[in-house]
Amino acid sequence: MSGSVLIRGGQVVSSAGITTADVRIRDGVVAEAGEDLRPEGEEVVEAHGLHVLPGVIDAHTHQWEPGFLSPPDFHDVTASAAAGGITTIIDHPLTRPEVLDAKVFRDKVELGERTALVDFALYAGVSPGRLDAMEELWAAGAAGFKFFTCDSGSALQPFLNPNDQRELLGRIRALDAIALVHAEDQRILDQARIRFEAEGREDLEAFFEWRSPAAEKTAVDAVLQVAVETSARTYFAHISLPESAAEIAAAREGGAAVYAETCPHYLTLTQAELLADNAWATSSPPVRDHAHRDRLRNQLAKEISVVGSDHCSAPGGDRSAFSSVHGLPGIETLLPLLLDLVNQGLVKLERLVALVCEHPARLFGLTPRKGFLRPGADGDVTLVDTGRGTVVDAKQMVGSAGWTPYQGRRPHGRVVRTIVRGTTVAVDGRPVVAPGFGRFIRRTGSPVDLHRMVAHG
Repeated sequence: MSGSVLIRGGQVVSSAGITTADVRIRDGVVAEAGEDLRPEGEEVVEAHGLHVLPGVIDAHTHQWEPGFLSPPDFHDVTASAAAGGITTIIDHPLTRPEVLDAKVFRDKVELGERTALVDFALYAGVSPGRLDAMEELWAAGAAGFKFFTCDSGSALQPFLNPNDQRELLGRIRALDAIALVHAEDQRILDQARIRFEAEGREDLEAFFEWRSPAAEKTAVDAVLQVAVETSARTYFAHISLPESAAEIAAAREGGAAVYAETCPHYLTLTQAELLADNAWATSSPPVRDHAHRDRLRNQLAKEISVVGSDHCSAPGGDRSAFSSVHGLPGIETLLPLLLDLVNQGLVKLERLVALVCEHPARLFGLTPRKGFLRPGADGDVTLVDTGRGTVVDAKQMVGSAGWTPYQGRRPHGRVVRTIVRGTTVAVDGRPVVAPGFGRFIRRTGSPVDLHRMVAHG
């Protein structure tokens, strides 16, 4: 079901600027934008005093379900998305069964269309010896292909050695596709783990030392070299190191189609805070120190291409340093935390729209439907109040995780309404549509390189 709505009097934001305008969505699609549009029988939403963003895309989510019918499923993740102002998610392939062939891909699409509240696209996985499946997955509409340089937790998606990486990126280039990489070096991780286990250490500080900056930087450097040599589009997920983000940006300036994603936890949390609170908010890679955090914030203006949540509804409570489950629930707080950075003057609102709307849509083949408020695009809108704050409280959140690493924080910036294809799916953080409203968004073309757009912001 698609809706029709007139959004009146808001400040419409794109990467090019902010203008006061009305936006008319008819039958789920943007029909026109301009001043003083008159109602034509559709629902009217007054947006005076609000900013009107294109529907936000979270390009990095994980369901981590043990099976396609076991929670947390699309319902849980997409309900959280709707509450947080996210109109489209792109989900990673580490589910059970892993998304390594077209049949499993289609099964996951079917699950999503039965249970999702917002729209979704899907990444596919890769496995050595099964790379021939990439062609049919790309034809099925996969948004990209995820691979690892370290243990993924899945026997069917082991980390790729340098030869496998080269073969994969060669196929990515031939398909005109895009690869996503989790870049941490397994050899360095193994050496550190052996040392810590011999010492009997399973403390939080050991975790941070295990998933070291050296492990991340070594892997990024190695994959970046192959990406440049093969001319393959390559997207580096959850970058925590400013120096790696700078190297990726420099390669892009030199003509390579390579991009860095970071996440709100790297822009917000620090190791010192977590250690002081004894808070087991662990992710791979982990958050770093104040200096890394502050440099990454400065890189949002140019060197970072996308911000995604890396949402994982992993259980809270005590975790050992070498637990197989590391991840943070973050989809509901993605946008409020970024709006808080806008209010602090650390990133412009126009740039925020590039990072979470326009760039994900272009990189993962979701244009012209997603990422922009243009005639003919899907009527996806995220209404935000940059003048109001909110309090992060796990008890008030929609998702099933039951905890948040941002408990008690007061980001300045609030999601007011989430609209997907002209239909309101959430108001003030509460979903208002039934499961099954969300639709699979098939990749509509090859990724669009962001060389000029990213280089010039």
